[in-house]
Amino acid sequence: MADGILGLGSSGSLELNSELIEKLKTAESESVLDPITEDIEETETEIEAVSEITSKIAELLEAIESFDLYTSGTNVFNEVSATTSGSSVSFDAADTSNLNPGTINVSVEQLATKDVYQSNKISDVEEAMSSGTLSITIDEETYEYDTDGKTYEELVTEMSYNTQLDVSLEQVSDTEHRLIVKSTNSGLENAITISQDGDLDLGFDESTSHVLSAQNFKGTIDGIEYDLSSNSITMDNGLMISALEEGDSSISIAQDSSYVIEQLSSVETIYNELVDLVDSYTIGDEDDSAIISDASVLRTVMNDIKNTFYSSYGLEDEESIFAYGISFDSDGYMEVDYTEFSEALTNNYDDIKELFVGYAEKEGIGTTLKTYLTELDSSDGLLTSYEERLDDYLEDLNDDYDEQSEKLDEKYEQMATQFADYTVIITEMENAFASLKLIIDGDSD
Repeated sequence: MADGILGLGSSGSLELNSELIEKLKTAESESVLDPITEDIEETETEIEAVSEITSKIAELLEAIESFDLYTSGTNVFNEVSATTSGSSVSFDAADTSNLNPGTINVSVEQLATKDVYQSNKISDVEEAMSSGTLSITIDEETYEYDTDGKTYEELVTEMSYNTQLDVSLEQVSDTEHRLIVKSTNSGLENAITISQDGDLDLGFDESTSHVLSAQNFKGTIDGIEYDLSSNSITMDNGLMISALEEGDSSISIAQDSSYVIEQLSSVETIYNELVDLVDSYTIGDEDDSAIISDASVLRTVMNDIKNTFYSSYGLEDEESIFAYGISFDSDGYMEVDYTEFSEALTNNYDDIKELFVGYAEKEGIGTTLKTYLTELDSSDGLLTSYEERLDDYLEDLNDDYDEQSEKLDEKYEQMATQFADYTVIITEMENAFASLKLIIDGDSD
């Protein structure tokens, strides 16, 4: 007899199992979910590429800031080099922008010093002191310290609360200490006077206790006389001079164009790296296709940067990079003839500064480009908007994947339930068929 419908009598119910459902689900997943997964991976790769380009633009911004008119640091054209002679003073400057080329001569006649007193030798610093009062006058104000019942250590602790005094117990031999009282700061205005009364006798009344007398710095800077309480002098141009010993010293300041060349070289290197990076992600090569699908934003950015270099500068638009050995080749790379540029720095320093830095009424390349690059990454900048679009698209893709995956799960869960129901029905029919077959086979006998 022929096989029945749905494989009745031929174990057809065994075909409706979980393995079959899984094969069907896998096949449909490949057609529905794999394209979404591929889009997600490509978008994530594109986001990483844009992030790398954004980081390189940030490097370019950092390099160009040295040419910015409004930089918070020292403009590269204001960098100077200095040579010093003599050991009587040291020189320093937190900001060299106000230092004019030239030589500054310093003559130190006298160093500012503190007032320093020492007590008689003390054999036991924990011993209770004699009753009395220790009076210290500084800056026309007197401070009194009662010593009744106090140890030397306790007195030092109390006196240390006075910020105008530097008080300590110094061990001066294996078994003895001295109470040392100093003015915190140097100079005559910080001179101190010490007196004692009652039974207290620490030896401060003796002339030998006054081991160092306060005095002012005295000297000349470029012939100008100074009489100050400190050995440190900060001049109006920002130059800091610290007197170290008596004698003569000088500092010679000169503009240092090497900083300009060094920073321009950095700009050139980073810009060319940016060109390579953008090309590799937007054009691709023989082996790989472009990672960034929509290159219009990045092309706009690169064109804007290049146009900034191509523009004319100076109050009368008379300055151009092409006059000083800077150009771009056919592939878009920046090229600098440093021999020509160095000669121009020597002969046309102010013109090149005008080209790169400019003025408030006519900004230069550095100032203009710094503003543009900063705006790219602002809340409504081109790069920020582009990155946000990619992030939104990736989020939509992930949502779509989750939605489609959930639909497939529901579909095949329902199919599994239906198959289970079909299996029960088929099994019952197969059992009935088997019984019928036995009856038929028995009758035929």
